[in-house]
Amino acid sequence: MGIKRRGLMVGGAMAAAALGGAAACSASRGGRAADMIFVGGPVVTVGPGAPEVEALAVTGGRITLVGTRSGVMELRGPRTKVVDLAGRALLPAFVEPHSHPSQIAAALAPPAVDVRPFVVQTGAEVLRKLTDAVHRAPAGTPVLLYGIDILLQTDLQLPTMQQLDALAPHNPVVLVANSGHAAYANSAAFALAGITARTPDPTGARYVHGPDGQLTGEVLEVAAIMRLVAPFAENAESAMPGNMRWAYGQLAGAGIATASEHGYQDSQRGLYTAMAADPDCELRIRAYEIGTPQLAADRGHLAPHAWPGGDTLFAQIGMKMWADGSPWQGNIDTTFPYLTDETTARMGLGPHHHGGMNYTPEQVRQLATAFVGQGWQLACHVHGDAAIDVVLDAYEQALTGMPSDLRVRLEHCGAMRPDQFTRARRAGATVSLFMEHVYYWGDVLIDELFGAEHGAHWMSARAALDAGLRISFHNDGTVTPPDPIGNIATAVTRVAKGSGRVLAPEQRIGIDEAIRAQTIDAAWQLHLDSDIGSLEPGKCADLVVLSGNPRTTAPERLRELTVQATYLMGRQTHGDTLA
Repeated sequence: MGIKRRGLMVGGAMAAAALGGAAACSASRGGRAADMIFVGGPVVTVGPGAPEVEALAVTGGRITLVGTRSGVMELRGPRTKVVDLAGRALLPAFVEPHSHPSQIAAALAPPAVDVRPFVVQTGAEVLRKLTDAVHRAPAGTPVLLYGIDILLQTDLQLPTMQQLDALAPHNPVVLVANSGHAAYANSAAFALAGITARTPDPTGARYVHGPDGQLTGEVLEVAAIMRLVAPFAENAESAMPGNMRWAYGQLAGAGIATASEHGYQDSQRGLYTAMAADPDCELRIRAYEIGTPQLAADRGHLAPHAWPGGDTLFAQIGMKMWADGSPWQGNIDTTFPYLTDETTARMGLGPHHHGGMNYTPEQVRQLATAFVGQGWQLACHVHGDAAIDVVLDAYEQALTGMPSDLRVRLEHCGAMRPDQFTRARRAGATVSLFMEHVYYWGDVLIDELFGAEHGAHWMSARAALDAGLRISFHNDGTVTPPDPIGNIATAVTRVAKGSGRVLAPEQRIGIDEAIRAQTIDAAWQLHLDSDIGSLEPGKCADLVVLSGNPRTTAPERLRELTVQATYLMGRQTHGDTLA
């Protein structure tokens, strides 16, 4: 295919220096004593053979030995740090395969105004937060609120441009929906972004107009939102390095050592390169660049020759596409309609509403074919079952005659059916599921949006596994808090937070299957399974210490487990020092 390396892989040499001069992730024992030994609690390997062992040794950033306490302690030397787990469990560090660290940094890092429903429960409180932020801001200073949710903040009414003009006559104001697929702004914000009623819609996105042809204040989908908030981002550019360190810390605090960036732009290369060069870097990042027709037509936009290994702390490995939108905005493409009720009316949806595609089937096919031809892994956002068929059509055509191990991905997959999971396996595709939809929005899915027939089967993990897929779970950056333990708990129980009901109990999976989806199988999707995701000799010492063993914890108590410490290549990135 003639694919050339693009120079987006950084961090190997820097990581070596960070590990005290030892080669990063060096696997050679060579008679050298272990740097660290973990004993005194279950070591959950997620590897072949014994699912649990007694001890683990780390040397030079890699796992040297797993096995019995006595066997591993033979590697103890005078400088070896012995960590007593004191009954706590050691697991492979979690892998977050679909995230947005830069969005976490820009939208949530202090002093950002976080109004997500996990922080602000009511629309009245959102309004108070907005009013306070406007009063604090000097005239002309942009004000951004992130995370409004009309479904969970049930008294919230979607704001119009006129209402926001009245609330903030002297400041540009933007409120971004928690879904990340809509935003609402006043006239000053549109003027600052240079958007008028005559501005053409970006490809795959829309500036919403009223019957009079004027802007309503609402924009839909990523390209339109990015244009609207671009001036806000420019104002905050100087704060981004610190904000990114904060975002990395949030993910490391959830037990994550490897995450993705699913909204990468080439303009961010310098920032991510600098993060990887930091000796205290807390995350390994794999990036998926926003796919545009311009990049698809660029003959020099080629993937690296080989997938970067675990000692590379930052690399672009794929391209990101969007097929449809968010169930919470009413713009996913399904074969079944939304319910007609008070909630969908508040969302602005008409009777028996059907969503649609962001791109035409031909556009999806053209982008997929171009990027696969350039050698990139694809990751396509898609929720509705009708849109999933379009994406699978495009993948099947794009992959014809191409290498079989690209591991092209479908992201979120809320309404995906069992037959579509089977079709995905046959096509050589895999899926990453947004399991916490079931926990946070499970009642909404059934009672207010789709009814029991379709809402209860949202995120059908059991059907995906039965089809033979290697699946992963994710939290999608800002949309829910980073919580791999919560993802595992939801996959095992399928309990909705509000009512406690179990959604489609036949779609529950086992605890070992759920752990794999957040470790080794997520690593596989990122082409990192040779280096991370399980506790095996020779692999990078990416580790997480949990307060208890999820394999022996009652399913209903899994959410009570806490992250005690996180390690990236043997270097602790979160938690108190363990004795």
